[in-house]
Order: sequence, then structure tokens, then C-alpha cells
Amino acid sequence: MDIIVQKYGGSSLAEDGQLRAVAQRVARCREEGKAVVVVVSARGKTTSQLLARAGKLNSNPEHRELDMLLAAGEQASASMLSLALHDLGHEAVSLTGPQAGVKTCDAHMNARIKTVDPERMLETLEEGKIVVVAGFQGESPEGDITTLGRGGSDTTAVALAAAVGAGRCEIYSDVDGVYTADPRKVPDATRLSMISLAEMKTLAHHGAGVLNERAIDYAIEHGVTIVCRKAHGEGGETIVRAEPGLGRSRIVGVACHDELLQVEFDESADHENLHERLDDLDIFVPELAEGESGRYLISIGQLADDEGLANSIREEFEKGVVVGGPIASVSAVGYKAGSEEGAEDIARKELESEGIAVHEVMRFEHAVTCLIDCNAVERAMQIFHDRFEITDTEVADVA
Repeated sequence: MDIIVQKYGGSSLAEDGQLRAVAQRVARCREEGKAVVVVVSARGKTTSQLLARAGKLNSNPEHRELDMLLAAGEQASASMLSLALHDLGHEAVSLTGPQAGVKTCDAHMNARIKTVDPERMLETLEEGKIVVVAGFQGESPEGDITTLGRGGSDTTAVALAAAVGAGRCEIYSDVDGVYTADPRKVPDATRLSMISLAEMKTLAHHGAGVLNERAIDYAIEHGVTIVCRKAHGEGGETIVRAEPGLGRSRIVGVACHDELLQVEFDESADHENLHERLDDLDIFVPELAEGESGRYLISIGQLADDEGLANSIREEFEKGVVVGGPIASVSAVGYKAGSEEGAEDIARKELESEGIAVHEVMRFEHAVTCLIDCNAVERAMQIFHDRFEITDTEVADVA
């Protein structure tokens, strides 16, 4: 079987006309002889609306119950797309994450995929039917529904592509690929025709929202190529693929975290338990050794309830831990970007010369990051984009 996996984001399915257009695209793919697995997100702002309604019923809802609630959004999308495909004359079967064989850890609201059993999907494809899977969800070892955190449908799609042997996963969203910066913040950002998985992982880690970082990790581990395309209208694409031993000796893009929660701790803190408490979150600052003083920076965008997390940490860790924020970050990302001598000084100078206060500069292997006030993010993004050379050239061997 020639299998292809496609994923459609919630905004691509928000209106009935958009959902029908997606169904037509999927149908054309099937008519071309492909076996098709489609992964869908909840339509429009469904997830946010469900969270808001839950908050009105309970100010501190149990995460297990929130998972039960939020998973319904993706399931509704899967069923509706399947119905639209039937209306076009194509047999389709909608599946929940657990029905598709997605097994996760037991961390509610931010679970990680452990394994995928593709047997039911493959049997359905062999019957000539289209498989439509609810993204963002799986099944814990206890048999409970879990959700995968913000952007988790990307991870579902890549994991399914690996499991069914597709090798290629198409991600459809509002934009026609990966840009040198968020076009909403930097209007003159340009689309990259190709980027390596390693570079994409670094961009995602530093705040680029095109692809979920865990999805990229899964693609790296299982050798899946990702193609980013626009769901509706004209546009190009960006191919995200593995390039072992290759990279760019330049800046590939600029990324930001609009808001970061700061968790600072000293040597008196219960570091081991603090790390365990935050283990299921994507921590921006790398893990430090036990007993070492330092800080975690956590993207508020991935949290269902940042204030709830902050309060619970304050209550649980009374000694040696201070929770503050929010603060923002802007990063110049590229192969060995943080390894160049004087990189921190250059980054600080570029922003401070334009009147932006830089609280701290951090250097990573493939990025230079400045911590700044939240209200300066867009200006800082544009400055970095203007001052660092960013071009869409072929990957060069610099190993």
C-alpha cells in the first residue's frame, strides 16, 4: 500500500465550507490511488471554549476529567469529516486515539505517546477505506483517555505515519510552510523551501508555533519526513527532513516565547521533587544537576492554567523556590549560532541600540536568546530578522 498521512488543524476545519473542502482534498488523494490516514484537531476554538465552560463549573478541575472533556472536540471533527467523505462517495471510518492504537503515559493534559499499534488502521486501509483519527489523544496504561498538550495533533500525525510505514506526513494549517519568523509579527518574513528536522526542533523549542516540538522529536527518532502546507487557497510548502551531518552556517529563523513563567530555585530547594513536578512540561531552560541553583522557564502557552500551576508550586515548595513572570524571549536560531564567540554581545547590542531592555542573554548550541519584556516582542523579532542574515539557501555540509 502507498500510504499517506495528512493532518488538518482546527482553524482549517472551523467552517462547514472549509471542512467540505478538506474532504474534497482527501477524496482526491484517495482517487489517485493512495491509502489515506487523516488526523484532525478540534474545530475552530472548540478546545478553548470547552476549557472556559469547565472553569465556570469548577475553578480547579481535575485533569483526568478535563481530558475526557477536551478529547470530545477532536472526536467531533473526526466524525464530521468522515460524514463529509461518505457524502462524496468514499467509505471512511472515524477512530478515537485509543481506537487507533495510540498508547501514552499517564500524565493527564500533557501526555507523551509511548507506542502505537497500527493493526486496526492497516486493516481498515486494506479494505479500501479512509481512516480519520481524532488527534491530540491516546490511552493511558490504566485505560483512561489522555490528551497530549497544545499542538498534540501534530505528534499524533507523525506517530501514526511512523506506525503505518508512511515515512511522510503532510501537516496542513493556515500558513503555506515554515517561515523565517512568524509573519504575524514580522510581515517581511519569507518561506523556507526546506529545513532540517534538527533546525526545526530548535525553532520549535524557542517558540516557533508551526510544528509541535514533540512531533519533531518523534520524526527524528523514526525517520519521518514532514511537509508543511496551507490547507486552503494557493501556496507553496516547506519540506522538513532529516539531514544527518548537515546544517547551515547561518541563521535560519527568529522565534519567540510571548510569555514565560519563571521558576527560580536555589541550593536549599527540593530540586529532585521540583523537577519531577515539572517533568511533564516542556521546560525552556535545560535541566540542571541536583542541588544546583538556577531557573526553569516554562512557556505559558502550553499550560491550561498557568496561575493554577504557579500557586500549586508556591504551596508545595515553600523553601528555596520563587515563581515569577511573565517574561518573554526572542531567539536567533541557526546551525552553531550560539557557539560563535561574542554571540551574546552582538544579540544584546542589537536590541539595546533600539531601546529594548535586555534582562539576560542565554547561549545555546544552535541559538542565541535574549530575555525581554513581553511588550517588546514584536519589535525585537523585527530587529533580529533585519540584522541577522536569513536566506533560503540549500543546506551545506559543515560537519
